[in-house]
Amino acid sequence: MIRRTGPWLAGVALCAVWMGIAHAAGSWVASAPSLLVTMADRPSSSAALLPPSPELARGQVMRRVGWQYQPPAGSEVNAWLCHPGGCIPLPGPRGQTDVMAGLPADTPLYFQFSLQDRRQRATTLQGLQVIVDHEHLQRP
Repeated sequence: MIRRTGPWLAGVALCAVWMGIAHAAGSWVASAPSLLVTMADRPSSSAALLPPSPELARGQVMRRVGWQYQPPAGSEVNAWLCHPGGCIPLPGPRGQTDVMAGLPADTPLYFQFSLQDRRQRATTLQGLQVIVDHEHLQRP
């Protein structure tokens, strides 16, 4: 009787590699409550956006961050996505960026918004959400 272990061993090895990749990378999603934006010269900040559990992102770094928010029809705001070290301007109500790549994946994020014009009426933004893709910290 001839034993064929080659395909079986290749399958086991492939599963091990896949499980290692799955463990090394992931994502988390966080939402913030609606936010009333009232001024053009002073930004309003959202609640902090954090991983649903600290263990989920521990030892991981950000790869890419996606965002979205929903302004009322006809309303335009200045928008930024921030972390404790600074903010990046957002070009619109949805998108993604890799500018934060390398930051710890459990870094708190938050939005900042201001009206574009002093004559604008206050506006409420809804659907504030981030999706943080992360991976295991690569050490040289």
